[in-house]
Amino acid sequence: MKNFFKNEKGAMTVYAVTTIIVFIFALGAVHYSAVSVRKNQLQTMPKIKEVYEKYLSSKYDIYEAEVEKRRDKVAPTIDIALSAQTVKVGDTVTATITINDNKDRLDTSNCSYTCSGSSGAFSGTLSAGENTVQISCTAVGTYSITVYASDLDKNSAQSTSSITVTEQ
Repeated sequence: MKNFFKNEKGAMTVYAVTTIIVFIFALGAVHYSAVSVRKNQLQTMPKIKEVYEKYLSSKYDIYEAEVEKRRDKVAPTIDIALSAQTVKVGDTVTATITINDNKDRLDTSNCSYTCSGSSGAFSGTLSAGENTVQISCTAVGTYSITVYASDLDKNSAQSTSSITVTEQ
Protein backbone atom coordinates (compact mmCIF):
# COMPACT_ATOMS: atom_id res chain seq x y z
CA MET A 1 0.00 0.00 0.00
CA LYS A 2 2.88 2.33 0.70
CA ASN A 3 4.06 1.73 -2.77
CA PHE A 4 0.61 2.67 -4.13
CA PHE A 5 0.82 6.18 -2.69
CA LYS A 6 4.36 6.59 -3.89
CA ASN A 7 3.23 5.86 -7.37
CA GLU A 8 2.08 8.91 -9.35
CA LYS A 9 -1.10 7.19 -10.52
CA GLY A 10 -1.98 6.22 -6.98
CA ALA A 11 -1.58 9.77 -5.69
CA MET A 12 -3.76 11.12 -8.45
CA THR A 13 -6.42 8.53 -7.71
CA VAL A 14 -6.46 9.43 -4.03
CA TYR A 15 -6.63 13.13 -4.93
CA ALA A 16 -9.50 12.55 -7.38
CA VAL A 17 -11.49 10.38 -4.96
CA THR A 18 -11.02 12.88 -2.13
CA THR A 19 -12.10 15.76 -4.37
CA ILE A 20 -15.21 13.87 -5.50
CA ILE A 21 -16.17 12.99 -1.91
CA VAL A 22 -15.71 16.60 -0.77
CA PHE A 23 -17.75 17.80 -3.77
CA ILE A 24 -20.55 15.33 -2.95
CA PHE A 25 -20.61 16.51 0.68
CA ALA A 26 -20.68 20.16 -0.45
CA LEU A 27 -23.46 19.42 -2.92
CA GLY A 28 -25.40 17.62 -0.18
CA ALA A 29 -24.98 20.58 2.15
CA VAL A 30 -26.22 23.03 -0.52
CA HIS A 31 -29.19 20.76 -1.25
CA TYR A 32 -30.01 20.45 2.45
CA SER A 33 -29.85 24.26 2.83
CA ALA A 34 -32.13 24.78 -0.18
CA VAL A 35 -34.65 22.25 1.14
CA SER A 36 -34.74 23.87 4.59
CA VAL A 37 -35.13 27.37 3.07
CA ARG A 38 -38.02 26.16 0.88
CA LYS A 39 -39.63 24.40 3.84
CA ASN A 40 -39.40 27.65 5.82
CA GLN A 41 -40.95 29.55 2.90
CA LEU A 42 -43.87 27.14 2.72
CA GLN A 43 -44.49 27.54 6.44
CA THR A 44 -44.26 31.33 6.24
CA MET A 45 -46.51 31.83 3.17
CA PRO A 46 -49.85 31.29 4.99
CA LYS A 47 -48.76 33.72 7.69
CA ILE A 48 -47.80 36.33 5.10
CA LYS A 49 -51.12 35.79 3.30
CA GLU A 50 -53.03 36.16 6.58
CA VAL A 51 -51.25 39.40 7.46
CA TYR A 52 -51.78 40.75 3.94
CA GLU A 53 -55.50 39.90 3.96
CA LYS A 54 -55.89 41.48 7.40
CA TYR A 55 -54.15 44.59 6.08
CA LEU A 56 -56.46 44.75 3.05
CA SER A 57 -59.51 44.19 5.25
CA SER A 58 -58.52 47.00 7.58
CA LYS A 59 -57.90 49.31 4.59
CA TYR A 60 -61.37 48.45 3.26
CA ASP A 61 -62.93 49.11 6.68
CA ILE A 62 -61.16 52.47 6.87
CA TYR A 63 -62.38 53.30 3.36
CA GLU A 64 -65.97 52.33 4.21
CA ALA A 65 -65.87 54.41 7.40
CA GLU A 66 -64.53 57.41 5.48
CA VAL A 67 -67.25 57.05 2.83
CA GLU A 68 -69.93 56.82 5.50
CA LYS A 69 -68.50 59.84 7.32
CA ARG A 70 -68.61 61.90 4.12
CA ARG A 71 -72.03 60.64 3.05
CA ASP A 72 -74.69 63.31 2.82
CA LYS A 73 -77.46 62.57 5.32
CA VAL A 74 -79.59 65.62 4.55
CA ALA A 75 -82.42 65.40 2.03
CA PRO A 76 -82.78 68.01 -0.70
CA THR A 77 -85.11 70.94 -0.07
CA ILE A 78 -87.96 71.64 -2.46
CA ASP A 79 -89.80 74.92 -2.82
CA ILE A 80 -92.88 75.20 -5.03
CA ALA A 81 -93.93 78.78 -5.79
CA LEU A 82 -97.34 79.00 -7.49
CA SER A 83 -98.30 82.04 -9.53
CA ALA A 84 -101.79 81.71 -7.98
CA GLN A 85 -103.38 79.41 -5.43
CA THR A 86 -106.94 80.00 -6.60
CA VAL A 87 -107.74 80.32 -10.31
CA LYS A 88 -110.71 80.12 -12.65
CA VAL A 89 -111.38 77.43 -15.23
CA GLY A 90 -109.28 78.14 -18.34
CA ASP A 91 -106.47 79.92 -16.46
CA THR A 92 -102.91 78.68 -16.44
CA VAL A 93 -100.89 78.37 -13.25
CA THR A 94 -97.11 78.49 -13.32
CA ALA A 95 -95.34 76.52 -10.65
CA THR A 96 -91.70 77.53 -10.20
CA ILE A 97 -89.80 74.73 -8.58
CA THR A 98 -86.51 75.20 -6.73
CA ILE A 99 -84.63 72.12 -5.56
CA ASN A 100 -81.47 72.57 -3.48
CA ASP A 101 -79.09 70.06 -1.99
CA ASN A 102 -76.73 70.92 0.84
CA LYS A 103 -73.71 69.27 -0.85
CA ASP A 104 -74.59 69.86 -4.50
CA ARG A 105 -75.12 66.18 -5.03
CA LEU A 106 -78.60 66.41 -6.52
CA ASP A 107 -79.43 63.52 -8.82
CA THR A 108 -81.43 65.26 -11.52
CA SER A 109 -82.46 61.92 -13.00
CA ASN A 110 -84.44 61.26 -9.81
CA CYS A 111 -86.49 64.48 -9.84
CA SER A 112 -90.09 64.05 -10.89
CA TYR A 113 -93.35 65.97 -10.90
CA THR A 114 -96.85 64.62 -10.48
CA CYS A 115 -100.25 66.29 -10.52
CA SER A 116 -103.36 64.82 -9.01
CA GLY A 117 -106.81 66.03 -8.16
CA SER A 118 -109.26 65.18 -5.44
CA SER A 119 -110.87 62.70 -7.81
CA GLY A 120 -107.51 61.06 -8.49
CA ALA A 121 -106.79 62.53 -11.93
CA PHE A 122 -105.63 65.98 -12.90
CA SER A 123 -107.78 67.35 -15.69
CA GLY A 124 -105.34 69.96 -16.89
CA THR A 125 -102.16 69.64 -18.92
CA LEU A 126 -98.75 69.38 -17.43
CA SER A 127 -95.59 70.40 -19.22
CA ALA A 128 -92.27 70.25 -17.40
CA GLY A 129 -89.68 72.86 -18.28
CA GLU A 130 -86.28 73.35 -16.73
CA ASN A 131 -87.68 74.45 -13.37
CA THR A 132 -91.26 75.46 -14.14
CA VAL A 133 -94.45 73.51 -14.63
CA GLN A 134 -97.34 75.02 -16.58
CA ILE A 135 -100.75 73.77 -15.45
CA SER A 136 -103.78 74.51 -17.60
CA CYS A 137 -106.88 74.32 -15.43
CA THR A 138 -109.86 72.94 -17.36
CA ALA A 139 -112.16 71.69 -14.62
CA VAL A 140 -113.42 72.84 -11.25
CA GLY A 141 -111.79 71.20 -8.25
CA THR A 142 -108.85 71.17 -5.92
CA TYR A 143 -105.63 69.80 -7.37
CA SER A 144 -102.18 69.28 -6.02
CA ILE A 145 -98.75 69.30 -7.58
CA THR A 146 -96.16 67.14 -5.87
CA VAL A 147 -92.45 67.27 -6.60
CA TYR A 148 -90.13 64.39 -5.71
CA ALA A 149 -86.34 64.72 -5.58
CA SER A 150 -83.42 62.67 -4.32
CA ASP A 151 -79.68 63.16 -4.16
CA LEU A 152 -76.85 60.78 -5.03
CA ASP A 153 -76.72 59.54 -1.44
CA LYS A 154 -80.33 58.31 -1.72
CA ASN A 155 -81.79 61.04 0.51
CA SER A 156 -85.22 61.94 -0.85
CA ALA A 157 -87.81 64.61 -0.30
CA GLN A 158 -91.21 65.61 -1.59
CA SER A 159 -93.22 68.79 -1.49
CA THR A 160 -96.87 69.39 -2.34
CA SER A 161 -98.83 72.55 -3.16
CA SER A 162 -102.54 72.85 -3.84
CA ILE A 163 -104.44 74.74 -6.55
CA THR A 164 -108.14 75.47 -6.30
CA VAL A 165 -109.98 75.92 -9.59
CA THR A 166 -113.33 77.78 -9.47
CA GLU A 167 -115.97 78.54 -12.09
CA GLN A 168 -115.52 81.60 -14.27
